[in-house]
Amino acid sequence: MSIVKDSAIVAIDGSVVVVIIVAAGALMTRIGALDKAASEGLSKLTLNLLLPALLFTQMIKSLDIGKVDKFGILLFFCTLHILLGSLIGWVLAKITSASQNMTRLIITCIAFQDTTAVPLIFAEVLGNGDVTKDDPTFSEDAVSYVLIYTVFVTVYKWTVAYGMLKSPGPAEMLPYSTDVPFKQSCWWTFKKIMNPPIYATLVSIPLALIPYMKEYVFTGSGAVLNHNLFSALVTIGSTASPLICVLLGSKLSHGYPSSADISKLHIAVILFGKEVLMPLIGMGFVLLFYHYSYIDRILSIMLLIIYAGPTSLQLLMICTAHNNHVDNISKLYMIMYLTAVIPMAGWTMGFLVIFY
Repeated sequence: MSIVKDSAIVAIDGSVVVVIIVAAGALMTRIGALDKAASEGLSKLTLNLLLPALLFTQMIKSLDIGKVDKFGILLFFCTLHILLGSLIGWVLAKITSASQNMTRLIITCIAFQDTTAVPLIFAEVLGNGDVTKDDPTFSEDAVSYVLIYTVFVTVYKWTVAYGMLKSPGPAEMLPYSTDVPFKQSCWWTFKKIMNPPIYATLVSIPLALIPYMKEYVFTGSGAVLNHNLFSALVTIGSTASPLICVLLGSKLSHGYPSSADISKLHIAVILFGKEVLMPLIGMGFVLLFYHYSYIDRILSIMLLIIYAGPTSLQLLMICTAHNNHVDNISKLYMIMYLTAVIPMAGWTMGFLVIFY
């Protein structure tokens, strides 16, 4: 009974936290405290300051040369999720005759999962439950795994997903011109890919891996920047995820956006791919690695929870930056996060029964 209870609590907490913050954003918009201009300004603030601060501090704290043995496994499962999700999304899009632009949305929504709000809540709740009492370091290890995984998937989000969710404009329909110098073409492509979150990522990785830099400059008890600059960046970054939820609520304040043209069929396809196929296929790979002792059961549980989790909320910021699919993904989020409790509870129960 404790497994059922813990699974239900974890699943409900993970979804309800997001739903409450989204509802708060919708309420603020309905009473006029958050208008369209304010939402657009907060979106730019999130993209250019809050997300970079979040990514910079998370990577500084999570990347540890001492855990290099886990990096490869986590990078493999992160890459595998994106490849599998992209393949499943492409197949489902073809079956449902989705347009090119809708196909991109379906693929990214299945391939890029949430790795902060829901998995971190699950790590804390499961670690405090009776089911995992045989693993006293469950919460600490689980949070560490999730954050390291976040490092890798964030890079993929702001490069691969960022490129995929660009709106296909008229310029992309023109024939390729051989008159454009190769260097100029490469530089244009580089500038289109680069964005503030990626800059923050690229700066943080070497700083985190330089010996003694983390301990004596950023995160150690006596580190030079720990209680001033780094602490300020941590505080700034911690507001990114809830603010993204608030902005989502603002988008949904008057119900489904009238301009959202995503069909019920394509919403159902995304939910099926993300909440059924991905955890099912992921479980096969995780059990294989666990059987051969490549991963422990804490890492196994967290990988499966990540695979079973909903679509990343950061895709809203990417869609907003491109002004593409903003209303469609807002509508999808509303349905996904309201219904995610049931599949998440079921999958979590199954994972705990298998490993405990």
